[in-house]
Amino acid sequence: MSNKSNGTAFEREFAQMLSEHGFWAHCLKDNQNGQPFDVIAARNGITYVFDCKDCQGGSFRLSRIEENQHNAMSLWSSTGNRPGLFAIRMQGMVILVPYRMLAIMMESGTKQATRIELMRCGRLFERWIEHRNRLDRKVTGCR
Repeated sequence: MSNKSNGTAFEREFAQMLSEHGFWAHCLKDNQNGQPFDVIAARNGITYVFDCKDCQGGSFRLSRIEENQHNAMSLWSSTGNRPGLFAIRMQGMVILVPYRMLAIMMESGTKQATRIELMRCGRLFERWIEHRNRLDRKVTGCR
């Protein structure tokens, strides 16, 4: 399987993971100009955007974030939305990292991030879901 087909498969898997946790999730179609995000998802009136990266090794090269992804994530946040997230699959786990944290790493000259570094500024998918569920219960008053 090529890197592109690995990435596309991960995008579909990630959208399915979100769907299994009560999110409406949609993979955006790739186009020649590059789509702004890979997956858009919503639940309980809140919309989230994700860019998916499937890492085969032990680190994530920050140069894999393309210019259109920087632009889209920045504009998404600047227009009052929740921060965009990168869903990074590495070593059998999915880590969700806010785009801004990756941008800060790049601004400081960091070229790549290990799983441990990504965990410091992000959350495992399962923990992110647990956190969203707690927030939803607070808002709705349901247990």
